Amino acid sequence: MGYTNLRYFVGGMADWAENGGAVEQVGAPAAPVSSAAPARASHRLSWLEVVANFSLEKLVGVWLGMILLFGLIYWLAGIGMGWGLQTGNLPVKTDFYGLGTAIYFSFVTALSIGYGDVIPTGALRIFAIVEGAAGLLIFGCVISKLVSRRQEELTEQIHRTTFEDRLNRVRTNLHLVFSDLGVVQQLQAEQGVLPDLVLRRLESTARVFRGELQAVHDLLYRCQVMPDEETMESLLSNLIICLQALVEVGAALPGGRSAMLNSVLRSISQLANEICGECVPRQYAPGLKESMDQIQELARHIG
Repeated sequence: MGYTNLRYFVGGMADWAENGGAVEQVGAPAAPVSSAAPARASHRLSWLEVVANFSLEKLVGVWLGMILLFGLIYWLAGIGMGWGLQTGNLPVKTDFYGLGTAIYFSFVTALSIGYGDVIPTGALRIFAIVEGAAGLLIFGCVISKLVSRRQEELTEQIHRTTFEDRLNRVRTNLHLVFSDLGVVQQLQAEQGVLPDLVLRRLESTARVFRGELQAVHDLLYRCQVMPDEETMESLLSNLIICLQALVEVGAALPGGRSAMLNSVLRSISQLANEICGECVPRQYAPGLKESMDQIQELARHIG
């Protein structure tokens, strides 16, 4: 700006100007650049991209409308300008039969079949080239939409199958957890003090239960495909009986539990405490809300 030592002025440009310092302006001040303009420019789509974003039904409608429009142009050009179509060496008549022939030629041109039984004359050759190119592009978009729709159906089917397998795995593992906890309860009743091998098995069972509890937690809070009421009722019921068994086993354990088991139980308590009827994003039936609140209540007795 012409003041090489300006950076050493402590107050900066504002203080410099307030104290009467001269400020030299070179050229006109630049107009503020709107950040919205580049954003709008970057989102401008070409006509081909706009057409490609049409639905399949709309694309087929545009394609058929283009064929009929060009067929009408061929027919009207023969009436008004004498540039009609020819079949062999004879011009196509400008009657309703000739209109049908023009539409037939338009279909043949758009599909790039090119039988050669009907040919354009004069400037209609340019229209035929334009229609052929446009027909190929639009028909290509139609084929792409058909393939894409089939791929979406297959992907949705795969997701549905994976989701059902996940639910079945959660149910199966919860049943196994309940069976293991039942064995531990039986040993507690018979022996009183559990051996180290049984305690390690209890730690493994608790870790498995924590993983399945996390899966149910994700189904309630993060899953895009929500399970139905019946499936959710089954999962919550399994969680309740497992939590009840875990509370009973934990209450009967001696005070010297391992650090690993204490850590897993605290994690289970935290996850179960987050499951409540008022916290879940989706509105469930009153019975399921009661189950969720019961899970939250059981979480307070774990740890």
